[in-house]
Amino acid sequence: MSTSQNPPREGQSMSRRSFLQAGTFTVAGLALASAPFTSHLVRSAPRPNPLLEDQAIRTSCGLCVNKCGVTAWVRDGVIRKLDPIDEHPKSRGMLCARGNAGVQALYDPNRVKSPLIRVGERGAGRWRQTTWDEALDHVAENLLKVRTEMGPEGVMFSSTEGFQEHFFRAFAEAWGSPNVVRHPTLCLASMVHGMFSTFGEVPAFDLRKTRYIILAGANRFEALVTPDSVDLMRNVGKRQKLVVLDPRFTITASKADDWFPIRPGTDLAFVLAMMSVIFEEGLQDQNFLDRYTIGQEALREHVRKHTPEWAAEETGIAAREIRRVAREFASAAPAAVFYPGRRSSWTENDTQFRRGIAVLNAIVGAWDRPGGCLPKTRIAIEEPLVFPPDDIAADRCYDLETLFPLANHKDGTYLALRRSILESAKSPIGAWMIYKQNPLHSVPNTNATLEMMKKIGFIVAIDTSPSDTAWMADVILPESMYLERTDPPHSVAGAVPVVLNRRQVVPPRHDTKSCIEIVQGLAERLGLAEYFDYTVDDWIEAAIEPLTINRKELDERGFYSTLEEPNYGRTLRDGYRFRTKSGKIELESVRYREQSYPALPTYVKPRSGRPGAYRLITGRSALYTHAALQSLSWLGGADPEGCAAWIHPKVADRHGLSDGDVVRVRSSQGEIEVPIKATPRIREDCVFVPHGFGSRSAGLSDYAHRGGRDSELLEDHEDTITGNAAMHETFVELFPTGRHIEIAKLPVSSRIEGGLR
Repeated sequence: MSTSQNPPREGQSMSRRSFLQAGTFTVAGLALASAPFTSHLVRSAPRPNPLLEDQAIRTSCGLCVNKCGVTAWVRDGVIRKLDPIDEHPKSRGMLCARGNAGVQALYDPNRVKSPLIRVGERGAGRWRQTTWDEALDHVAENLLKVRTEMGPEGVMFSSTEGFQEHFFRAFAEAWGSPNVVRHPTLCLASMVHGMFSTFGEVPAFDLRKTRYIILAGANRFEALVTPDSVDLMRNVGKRQKLVVLDPRFTITASKADDWFPIRPGTDLAFVLAMMSVIFEEGLQDQNFLDRYTIGQEALREHVRKHTPEWAAEETGIAAREIRRVAREFASAAPAAVFYPGRRSSWTENDTQFRRGIAVLNAIVGAWDRPGGCLPKTRIAIEEPLVFPPDDIAADRCYDLETLFPLANHKDGTYLALRRSILESAKSPIGAWMIYKQNPLHSVPNTNATLEMMKKIGFIVAIDTSPSDTAWMADVILPESMYLERTDPPHSVAGAVPVVLNRRQVVPPRHDTKSCIEIVQGLAERLGLAEYFDYTVDDWIEAAIEPLTINRKELDERGFYSTLEEPNYGRTLRDGYRFRTKSGKIELESVRYREQSYPALPTYVKPRSGRPGAYRLITGRSALYTHAALQSLSWLGGADPEGCAAWIHPKVADRHGLSDGDVVRVRSSQGEIEVPIKATPRIREDCVFVPHGFGSRSAGLSDYAHRGGRDSELLEDHEDTITGNAAMHETFVELFPTGRHIEIAKLPVSSRIEGGLR
């Protein structure tokens, strides 16, 4: 039985030192919280000796969205080691654990090694290995059948970002389907909208020079984003002050000066109260407000009632602490940042919360100045001249323009699209093309996604591994790993923009193809070849034509950049027009008012759960990318407890649970069974289920099978402005199973040696 321990009192903040001195950690928790932060983002081990005749090839990592610079050391066609590129402006000479595990991902025996066509029931794992010609013929035949019966809109396309996603999206456009849905509506759509509706763009953050940083649920020491995570880590304990609002005592919180275990869903109340204090005490940058913003008087009146005392009742954080943070933040400005994060939407009011963050940064003048929010620039690259497809004339299968008029309509919205399919007597979608995405893990309410799949006659997955979604497809088209292919250059906007280069390091080990080769093979069979009449080399030559670097130099360097430091003050010059409707930074949004949304950041009290229920919160690990890489022993073997659900010791006592006991976690949509970890590092009213575990695919190792899929529990909640899936609106109950496992001794599947057969 666990032992109850006392968490911080309601309304009390806790510094790192006082938290450790309070003795509230279990031994395991203490070890984790006091471990060096470099355990999650480390400078790689010493390089191999070049005298051993290794070839050094520079490229870009492809195991997450960060695309860090990598040097691959190759001998006799085999990658021996991956190292960071020291001078890389995005990854700053660092490479994380998963980046290092790219070697194992390449040589993983569980990769899909050739095209596969399903021969049994969906999900049964019965496949027939086939040739590319037969596989592409089969896919083209089924797509043409859907087009004949339903029109081009009968095919749905979904994907996630990457160097070659452009070709997949171009294929959807040439095909003529408007039913496209991308990853932002499961991730950062509400953050992007909140920032853009205020500044007219999504800023970068000058974390190397800032003096005061507030992170609300942005767990940057585990959910890694470069260069932000690197800059934060390198400044721990130096001149910066770090404040963390999070229901969990994360690795990031363990490095903070102050941790506030905020009540989930109340972050905007904290932000509004900070603004109230800043205006009340005259701490705003009045000159900045007068010159560059609109709506300050309306905002001042709006936040007047949102006092720290009011926010204390909402957030559980003492009013005196809110006042202190507001004063410190304003005093440090403009070298101060309330960081918006880049994670899944939390609540149905999430865009308003992100708007509040943007507005708070603006009122203290933390814009386009050292240490604040910075406008991004991008290095222009070109594309080859390609015959353009006609504008898409077909209609979406759901009325996105009416549901979410201000959403990014090119990205679609997952939950609304799925709802339209499920509510139709006959599915408006006959085929589903999926690139580099795993909706059975990434989309809330897995059971609803499975029901949708039953209504879709033909499903194709383009992937490198047999993910849960690929396992339920009719055809798997295996993509070559990022180390096995050359991709087009990728221009990344930022305070210091960079063009990233991905160069083939080794030949494909199996019968796999790049996405562009797959798309071109399908286009040839579908009468669309004229839209893809180019090679990757053609694309690269066109892309770099405006740059002051040639192909050989780009390959040798691994990236292209013209700046070493941000160019401050560009948007503060006289006559500059922000890309908002008013041309100013909009504290009060013109477009929101026109669409009958609250024009000022408006708080909505979060929903309460039924008696005996706990709010479900999810999150990422530094070792995995969403639901990918859990199958690798290099990562899973280093993370034996990573699959466990967190509950507070008092909750464990209430249910008679100890570490390693298996509990059934149940929501209105489904249930999973997971081992638990009792820790005071979480609020008593919450249950944390880590994202990405509980895979069902028999093609993956048992490392990936540990734990449960959080998506099976998540309900269908979406942000009211963007349609972004809201991941923290679900409540769960706990039911002990009477079973116990030693989490640190979970077995390793023999499949990790044998591979997919």
